[in-house]
Amino acid sequence: MSAFTKDRPPDTVPAPASAPPVGPPRRRLVTRRAWPVPGTRIPRGMRGPVAVSLLPGLVLFGTFFLVPFLVLAATAFARWSGLDFAWAGLDNYRQMFADPVFVKALGNTLFYAAASVFVQVPLGVGVGMVLALRPRGWKTLRTIIFVPFVISGAAYALVFSMFYNPRAGLLNNALGAVGLPGRDWLFDTATARWAVAGTFVFIIGFVVVLVMAEIAAIPGELYEAASVDGASTWQQLTRITLPLLRNVIGTAILIRLLVDIGMFDLVFILTAGGPDDATATLALYAYRAYLNGEWGFANAVGSVIIVIGLVLIVAVRRIFRIGERAL
Repeated sequence: MSAFTKDRPPDTVPAPASAPPVGPPRRRLVTRRAWPVPGTRIPRGMRGPVAVSLLPGLVLFGTFFLVPFLVLAATAFARWSGLDFAWAGLDNYRQMFADPVFVKALGNTLFYAAASVFVQVPLGVGVGMVLALRPRGWKTLRTIIFVPFVISGAAYALVFSMFYNPRAGLLNNALGAVGLPGRDWLFDTATARWAVAGTFVFIIGFVVVLVMAEIAAIPGELYEAASVDGASTWQQLTRITLPLLRNVIGTAILIRLLVDIGMFDLVFILTAGGPDDATATLALYAYRAYLNGEWGFANAVGSVIIVIGLVLIVAVRRIFRIGERAL
């Protein structure tokens, strides 16, 4: 080998290594197919039978809810007496909001709703938490507390009409026994609204049962750990039980609000809205319009009740975060 071939570079020179890419590596986008949740897909052969099984429910829903709702929404803008029909635009609503009786009825309805929220539900939650500790005789107390809830509103109103009777009522007789003067509680504008509220704020059986059922679902390990840490019964109730009752408290408040904005039978039997419309509610106000043949106007009042209910549903669900897990 000559000196020239010795120092000669090889014929094949390896290519220089490429420079590493600048920046983060590019990721390959992979599209994943969304598979249905197991058990939620209807088999092909069962789609017809499933549709047929849903048909009665859909018919009932349309007949007793959807159609009446559409009729109410349409006739609220009309002068309608069952036979005569004429579009009136917003006249029904103008007449309604200009009527001082409507303002009273709205205030009374909100008053009864507030009585449930600030008296009935807190009282029921407190009693339910105490009975959940299972003191002596808790089953008997639970039954006694729940019985008034299953009594019809009409029967309950008749009982309290005798209780508030100014001459032979138990309340005035009890006050007279201790030297206090009695009053005509249901027909005095100063006390009528409070007397009506007093007939239902102590019916706490439904709330008590809801609270006790929710407490029974709380894991016992939480209370065991709190006891090991030295927490008292009061601390366990206020720092474990009460925060975990958020969902059921919100549900109880929502149910009571929806019942109270449509309150009719109790007020109608006790006072018929008197004296001087001091106890009238929106439902009773609409009922009077129906009796006067102002069906369109009454439906306008009903639409206001529906709107109030929707607002309360949204507000309570957001405040109490109903449906979210507490644990």
